[in-house]
Amino acid sequence: MDKIKQLWSKTNRWHRLTFLFLVVHYLPSNQLGFECNDPALSHPFTGDTISWKWLLGVVLFLPLVVMLIVERKYNADVKTDQSKQQAVFWYKEYLYGTLLNLTIVHILKISVGSPRPHFFDTCSPKEAETCQGSEFVSSYTCTKAHWVSQSDKSFPSGHTSLAIHAGLFIAYYLQRRGRRRWAQLLSAGGAALCGGSRLRDRRHHWWDVLAGALVAAPILIYTIHTLCDNFQCPKRCDIENKSDTKPNDNVNLVNNGDT
Repeated sequence: MDKIKQLWSKTNRWHRLTFLFLVVHYLPSNQLGFECNDPALSHPFTGDTISWKWLLGVVLFLPLVVMLIVERKYNADVKTDQSKQQAVFWYKEYLYGTLLNLTIVHILKISVGSPRPHFFDTCSPKEAETCQGSEFVSSYTCTKAHWVSQSDKSFPSGHTSLAIHAGLFIAYYLQRRGRRRWAQLLSAGGAALCGGSRLRDRRHHWWDVLAGALVAAPILIYTIHTLCDNFQCPKRCDIENKSDTKPNDNVNLVNNGDT
């Protein structure tokens, strides 16, 4: 027990959240069950307008690119790398919020086990071949191996939650930095389009998309106001005072909140 406590004391919030995410990722999923011939679950699978690869690419890298560019212009009269350091610091906090978002979404997915709109097409449960009328099937076995772990993870929409987290994070950051409104609308609109595509592709029910947005909201507020301190940083970021700060304090200015 002492060794466990000692090991735990050496971890930080990143280690703990990553460990939780990995544990949750390998937990078995619950099965909500289905009603025979349910039309809401009988849609054909047509693919993704926005794939996971594209979504993660945008969610992981676009905020960093935007903040590096904006901070450089915002501090154009300052001949230091403080603007880069500030952008990277906020980006690290944003990534923590993203990992928190992913973890909570996945916990909900495996806890609920809600069938997707294309459930019958991709899962092809063998129990659906014999059930009749409006009979409810609480336990089932998918016959399509590729979809065994995906056909019943509809609630909530992970695409929507991550898109809202990234899109509104960028939009609010641009607002705080006084950037053009069209860029903010483009960022927020992109998040809304991502959520809409999940409905059009029949990958989620409308309540899944709504739930994804609701999950993202408090995590986004926590990321912006607590982790990123509402982007409170004067134009020069106290650069004049840094020359009089001890070396250890310089590290703290950049890494504050990393543990």
